[in-house]
Amino acid sequence: MENKLKKVVSGLLIICLLLFSLTACRSEKTESSHDSGNESKNHASDDAESKEDTLASKIYGAIEPLSSNEKLIIGSLSGAPHGFTEHLIEKLGGYEYANLDTDVIVFGNGPIMVEAMASESCDVGLYGLGGVISGTIGQGIINIGPGSRDYDGLMIFAPNDSPIVQAGQTLEDSPGVYGTAELWKGQEVFCPVGTTLYYTLIKGIEKFGLTADDILVTHMTPENTNTALRAGKCEVGGLWGAFSYNDINENFTPVIRAGDVGVNLITNYAATPSALKNKRDAVKKWMELYFVTIDWINESDENLDQAVEWFLEWNKDNGITSSEFEIRTMFEVSDCYTLEEAYEIINTPSKNGEYSKFVEWTIDPLKFFVEIGNYDDEDVEDILQPQYWDTTLLEEIYKEHN
Repeated sequence: MENKLKKVVSGLLIICLLLFSLTACRSEKTESSHDSGNESKNHASDDAESKEDTLASKIYGAIEPLSSNEKLIIGSLSGAPHGFTEHLIEKLGGYEYANLDTDVIVFGNGPIMVEAMASESCDVGLYGLGGVISGTIGQGIINIGPGSRDYDGLMIFAPNDSPIVQAGQTLEDSPGVYGTAELWKGQEVFCPVGTTLYYTLIKGIEKFGLTADDILVTHMTPENTNTALRAGKCEVGGLWGAFSYNDINENFTPVIRAGDVGVNLITNYAATPSALKNKRDAVKKWMELYFVTIDWINESDENLDQAVEWFLEWNKDNGITSSEFEIRTMFEVSDCYTLEEAYEIINTPSKNGEYSKFVEWTIDPLKFFVEIGNYDDEDVEDILQPQYWDTTLLEEIYKEHN
């Protein structure tokens, strides 16, 4: 009997020990679970803090991100500072920071981008006069702000020992222009007809009282003109972009430059009607990022150096050969407008007081192209319709940042 009682007591003790052990294990698991949860929360907190401490947050901290991701397809022009800036925003993490889900598509010229926007394969972008005219007339794409200077690279070159260069700068009201009326009259010039370069050429010879009928223009692209000049097959020729800033200047002189003859050409921010209607917040956020990025480039030499390095890489990726000197020069003379500069342009009246400088800098060259038969007066009336010039977003951004 005593042995049986001992066995019962021993059994009860074992059961108690097992129960205690299970309870302890359960307690340890619960505590471990709590610890794991706290650790997870700590990691989440660390991630949030690290996100707040990124380069993008330091650059774009004044911009409030969208409440949720929004899709935006952005057009970018290769080889141009205004096109590179859209790539730079991506490199700096701006799109991700602002909750913009973007596709940046690189185009070779403005009219091709216009075709993509017209088919709604692209929402927004920046392009020059050719894109503005073809995009507004017929396609109804809306101009929403001035983007960058687009004229300093437009130059007409002649050899240093040519009569035009040797005559020097003879005009008091246009001291940057070389030659005389007699030397220019009958001169053959290689230049792409119907382009902004052709516009620059004609505005230049007008300073001597001449017209397009007084010279012989041979239609040729700047690429081929560059080759012809160097080979001695061309006496006077028009170049633009990087061609105007490389070693061509060692043996040739720019005898007409756009800025010296009153040519003001710019690129425009543009958006499709659909994007402005259905993606308005995303379009506005894109413009905000752009202006802040321009400020970042201008902020320090270190930032400019980084931008130049990435610009060279971007050009190489797009099959464009360029040098550091060319890139730096383009940043200097074809730089993008700051928010303050863009705001001033849209609020400065034109010479006739009927619209703003923003509109005028498209209308003036368009009227020239009407004169040479590329467009007609109805096109001028069409492009002046107010629905094609909507600077509301730019006005809002300026007020929010000032």
